[in-house]
This record gives sequence, C-alpha cells and structure tokens, in this order.
Amino acid sequence: MIAVNQGSLLGRVKLAWHFFTQEYHYTHQRLLRWIQGILLLFIVTLSLSSHSIQQYLQQNLQGLLGADAVISQQQAMSEQQYASLAKLSKKISVTQQISTVLTHQKKWQKAQLKAVDNAYPLQGELLTSTTKGDDGQVSANGPVTGEVWLDARLMASLELTLGQSLLIANKPFVVSRILQHEPDRLMEGHSVAMRAMINSEDMQALNFASDLIKYRYLLAASDKQITQLIDWQKAELPAAQLLHKQGQHPLALFWQRTENFLGLASIILFFMAAIAIEQIGQVHMKKEQFFSAVCMSLGADKITGLQISIVKWLFSVATLIPVVLILASICHFFVIEFLKETFSQLSWQLDLVQTFKPIGSVLVIFAVFHAPVWLALLNTSIASQFIGQSNKLNHWLGKLASVVVLFIVAFSYSDNALLTFMLLTAVTITVLLMIFISWSSLTLGEKITQQVSGLVPFALFMMKQRLVSKSTQILGVGLCAFLLLFTLMLLKDLGNTMTAYQRQHDGNLFISQATQAQMDYVTTWAEEKDVNIRQSKPYMYAKLLKINGTDLSEYSDKPSDSLATFSDAIRLHWTELMPSNNALVSGKWWQAGDSNWQQVSIEQEVMTDLGLELGDILSFYINKQSYQFTVAASHEFKPGAGSITFWVQMPSSALAHIQAPHYTMASIELADEQWSLLTPLWQKFPSLRMVSLKELTSLFDRTLAMISKVISGFSLLIILLSTVVILASINALQSKEKKKNSVIMSFGFSRATCLKLNVIEWLVTASITAVGAIAGTYIAGLLIYQSQFSLTYQPDFTWLIATLVIILTSITGLGVFASRHSLQSSVRELMAEN
Repeated sequence: MIAVNQGSLLGRVKLAWHFFTQEYHYTHQRLLRWIQGILLLFIVTLSLSSHSIQQYLQQNLQGLLGADAVISQQQAMSEQQYASLAKLSKKISVTQQISTVLTHQKKWQKAQLKAVDNAYPLQGELLTSTTKGDDGQVSANGPVTGEVWLDARLMASLELTLGQSLLIANKPFVVSRILQHEPDRLMEGHSVAMRAMINSEDMQALNFASDLIKYRYLLAASDKQITQLIDWQKAELPAAQLLHKQGQHPLALFWQRTENFLGLASIILFFMAAIAIEQIGQVHMKKEQFFSAVCMSLGADKITGLQISIVKWLFSVATLIPVVLILASICHFFVIEFLKETFSQLSWQLDLVQTFKPIGSVLVIFAVFHAPVWLALLNTSIASQFIGQSNKLNHWLGKLASVVVLFIVAFSYSDNALLTFMLLTAVTITVLLMIFISWSSLTLGEKITQQVSGLVPFALFMMKQRLVSKSTQILGVGLCAFLLLFTLMLLKDLGNTMTAYQRQHDGNLFISQATQAQMDYVTTWAEEKDVNIRQSKPYMYAKLLKINGTDLSEYSDKPSDSLATFSDAIRLHWTELMPSNNALVSGKWWQAGDSNWQQVSIEQEVMTDLGLELGDILSFYINKQSYQFTVAASHEFKPGAGSITFWVQMPSSALAHIQAPHYTMASIELADEQWSLLTPLWQKFPSLRMVSLKELTSLFDRTLAMISKVISGFSLLIILLSTVVILASINALQSKEKKKNSVIMSFGFSRATCLKLNVIEWLVTASITAVGAIAGTYIAGLLIYQSQFSLTYQPDFTWLIATLVIILTSITGLGVFASRHSLQSSVRELMAEN
C-alpha cells in the first residue's frame, strides 16, 4: 500500500498516476473514455470543418469577386446615380444577367445569360478556349456583337459545335468560343446553372423587359472609397446588394447556420452521453468514495481524496486528446473530400488553435458531468462505507449536471429559438414517452402474470422489482433506437410524400415567374391547347429594409433562414380573401374594401424566426419607392389546395397606391404528348421561368441524398453511443445481476435457467425499446409533417416491422453477450459476501 503524503502535491500527483494506470483497463473507465472520445471527435471535427469552409469562403471572396466591390440590383441606375458612383470608384464595368432559354433546332436549355461591356473583365482572368478539354486562354474582353460564348455543358446539351448558330429570343448568335472561367463567378453563389455570355449591345437588341434583368456594377476602388461606397449605397440604393473584399462572403452566414444546426443536433449525443455517464457514475462514485475513505483511514483529509480524483481525471482526458486529434484529422479530411463536390478548391489543413478551442469547451462540459462524483467525495466518510448508505443528493446532482450540460450546448449553438424549442421539446417528449411505456409495460405485465408460473412471469416480476434501474436502461437504449430510427425513416418517407402531394395538387409544371403579358399569352395558349392551369397567383417583388425603424442588416447578428431570404427581394402577394391553402394563426384578416391598405400578414414561422409581433412596422422598398406596412395578422400553410403560398401578403387595395411590375406564379398539368408544345412557347418567351415537377423532384432527391450522407455519419455516432449506453447499464447493474443469479442457483436452478431468464429480460427490454422508438418516431413524424408541411404522415409499415425485428435482434444479442459475466456467479460467492 502506497502511503498518502498529505503535505506533498507532487506525491499526490504520483499517487494519482499510480492509481490511474491501475484503473485504466477497468470496464467503467473504458466506457467513460469511449463516451468522451466520441463527443470530442464530433465537436472537434465539426469545428475544424466549419473553420476550413469559412477560410475558403474568405479566400474565395478575394479571388472570385472580380472587383474591389460589386453593387447588384434589379434595376439599372439612373444617370445621376451612375455619375455619383463613378466619382467614388476608379473604374466601372457593368454586366447584365437574365435567366433565359436558348434553343437550337428542336432542342432547348435553360441558362444564365450574361451581357458584358468593353471594360469587362475588371479584375482577374476571363478564360475561354476553342476546343473541349483545353486549359483555356486569357481573353482580354468579352464577345463581340453577334457572337455568344457557351460553357461546355450547355454546348453538349444543345449538341452545338463552334461556328454554329443558336437562337436567343428568336435572334441568331454564332457560337465562337467555349466559356471556361469568369472572374466574377462569386456572384452566382456557386450556382450550377449553365452559362452563356454575349456583348451588352446585343442585350439591348433582345428587348428583354428591364425588370427581369439583374444589373451588376463591378468597381475598382480603394479602401477609403469602399467605406464611402457603403454609406452611399445605404442612402441612394437601399435595396441593392453591396459586396466588397473587406466584407463577408455571401455564403458565410449560411455555413455558420449549418454549423449551428449540427452543433444543436449534438445535444442528442450529449443527452445519450448523460444517460451512459450516470450509469457509469454509480460504479465510479462507489470506487472513488471507497478510495477516499481508505485515504482518510490513513490520516488524510477529504481534500486529499478529491485532489487525487481530479488529477486522475486530468490524466484520463490528457491521454485521450492525442487519439481524438488523430481521428478528428482523419474525419476532417473525409468531410473536406465530401464537400469538394460543392467547393472544388476546398483543401484540408490542420489548425491547432482551432483544434484546442472546442476541446477546451468540451472538457468544461465533461467536468460538469463529473462534478457529482467530486461533490460526493466531500460528503463521504469512513462510517458511510460500513453502513452502505446511498446519498439521494448525489443522485439528483447527477440529473442536474445532465440538464446543465444540455442547456450549455443549446445556448452555445442556438441561433433560432423556434428550432431550439422544437428540438428540446422533441427530446423531452421522447424521454417522457419512454418512461411511461417502460413503467406501464413492466407494471401491467407483472400484474397480469401474477397468478401464472414460469420463467416469463418470474422475469417480469424481477424486472418490476428493479423498476427504476430497468427503466433507466430502457430509457437509454430506447432513446438511442428512437434517434436512429427517426433520422433514417423520416428522410426515407419525406421524398415520396412531398412528390405525391405536389403531383396531386400542383400538376407537373411550375411557372415561377411570368410577366403580365407572358401570363396572358400562357392563359390563351392553355385554352387553345386544352392544357389545365391548376393555380395562378400574382405577386410583385419587394425588399425588406427596416423592422421597427432598424435596418435589416443591424436587426440581428445571428444567422437566420428568414433574414437570409429577406436580404434579397421577396415575392409580395396581394389578395382580399384568405387563400384557400392558408389558415389564420393570429391577428385579424382585412375585409374587402378596407381603406387601410398598409397592412400585411406574415407567415407564422417567419414571425417566430424574426421575433416579430402584431403591430410591428415593416419598411419595404418596391420599385424605387419605400412603403411602410403594419403586421396585422399571421398565417400558416394549410394542405389540400395547392402548394403555392407566400411569406408576405397585403390587401388588393394596395395596388392603387403602389406602381410596380406584376408577375404570376402558376402550376400546370401537361399530358405526355403535350410536352413538345413548350418549345415554341420558350422560343417566344425565353425569359419565362418554368420548371417541371421532375426537375424539382430530382433537386429534392439530390438534397435528401446529401442530407442522408450527413445523417448516416451522425447515425454512426448514435450507434456507437447506443452500444456504450447498453454496456454502461450492464456494468452498473452487474453486481446486482450476479447476486440475483446466485440467489436463483441457491434454489437448485442451473446456469442454463439463469441464461434463459437473461434472454427473456433482454427480449422484454428490446420489445419495450422498439415499441417506444417506433411510437416516438411516428408521433414525431405526425408533428413535423403537420407543423412544417401540413401533411399527413404515412410511414412504410413494412419498413417499420423490419426495423422492429432488427432492434429486437440487435439489443437482445448485444445485451445477452455483454452480460455473460453476470452468469459467472455461484452460491459460494454469495455466502462469502454475506
């Protein structure tokens, strides 16, 4: 026995190291390292990946802006505004861009058409080639009049070769070069749209409506001029977007939002870890209290035992960190490779500062988890080890520590009160559901089988006697199964449900933007061709500038989906009556003929996300004029009447006071033989924005596929923690299980009987777990589909049954295998212990 040196700190450190090495291979220590390692691995990998993306975006901003600053807006500047802009910059290049359709013979393809002036490119290199696969040559200017440059994908889609002609708005253009790289590519937001480039003089000849063209003013300016430009843009062009090299990448907030969402999702992992740590803590606390009591019996005080315990914990995390760093670097590499599909130039690099920042934060959380053990050491005594009393205060401190950790994680990553509330509510409901199912199942099962003999009634009776410990075990395993099932099953059903709903109510072709003239023609065309127009709703574009007098850019510093959308112009719909696919949530809808036209209804989720209330004042910029509206009501989507809905709606009486171009959204049903009718329609109106349901479904499926990859990685962590939770619960109850088996064998039963009882217990545990997980997933599906899509959730029951069988087999097999040591007991051991 090593003597406890009360006076030497170095002696205590040596003693802590001695016992740390002795306990290193203990089961509860191994499980604790697994938990801490998994959590550290997730948070460090997330932090490294997010940092790499943000660094890439900042470098991307410097290299792909194509200017020192860019002003982008839907209308052309006036001569006076252009003259003022020229004084605030060294050089200007103006580009115009429109979404249009290019046709060649009977083929058509949607593309982004850009018109450039003779000053383009302002900065950077414009690369083109005359053969496919060529590295490209630097072009000093854009195309000359009458020529068009196409990217390789667009040429392949239209089956064009250099020297051939294509039609744009029924005007022929000669394809002269292959477009490879544009120096101002950043402004497309990493769009995958096909590209075409013409001379700006040709854009005027095409006679596109000016309100359909996006104008971009590329500026060469000094840092001082950029500062002046920022003030000038706010005063003169409040609805315009200004990007500059001193600022933030337009996608930076989006990726910050992504990191926050994944970080918030990690609350699930921390909750599972809390369950496992509480199970392990039962064993760990007893061993630490026993060691502290031994130290006190040798003359040491309570502080000595506490100090040694803390130093042992520090040794534990210190030996864990190098392993985590290596694994996190590997995971970070694979994440970067996965993201290269989106960001081709993204590269892997290790940042030690960025690595240790999240490690420090997570270690604080681990210390909170461990705090009940350390507090228990302050309350331990030699006498308590003889009488074996349990401290209920320590039990509740463990619960409190778990709650504190969950709130720390939620507070650290939350940028959306609604999302955070929904996630925490879902976890809470799941926990309560699991507790209810486990308690009611065991209690009811024990009551029903009271008068029946056999192994099953006896197993239920024994489980009922250990209701609290068994419920905790079921809760941990059940929550893991629920989370795994929830993440995989809902994604599987979501695509089919959305596609079926859109096919039923919206037809198979969407018109997202049509001018009044275009929509009038489409209506006549539909009547002549016997085409069914399912829905048709008008709107105008409006840019939100201020909320209650505060500029939108200053309203909130947290990333938000709603704020990101409102940073550009949104579709503002007008109507007298409540749309049939909307329902009033709060406030009062306006009446026909109401003289108050300056009122709006806002979608309820947007209200919550932005923290809006009834009576708030919103300032919208519409067609170069500013208008103020009061939030009079909030609405939400209601299924059964089509899916075209709007975030912001106003009374029809407002049209008498607002002069702005009107557009229409519509949905159409085309028969198979009618799709060929679209070619002449697009030749007449190349700027008509239409998209098929097949394209929308394909985009949705690609998005779900990407999400599924992320979820699969997340699910792997859930599976690992699920296994640890099961092993932790078995480890915590192992001594009691040994006693139970010894008592059973003392009545003359064999080990085989104990094994059968063990199998029955785990089958019951797995059954309750599976029922709870499936019920929780079904309820969550109902709530999410109703609140987010207002649809009825219809799961695949064949898939559910298969999942039930997998859960039963996996949990029972793992539980029986892991608890095999509890069968290695004997009556002699029981007598010796007594």
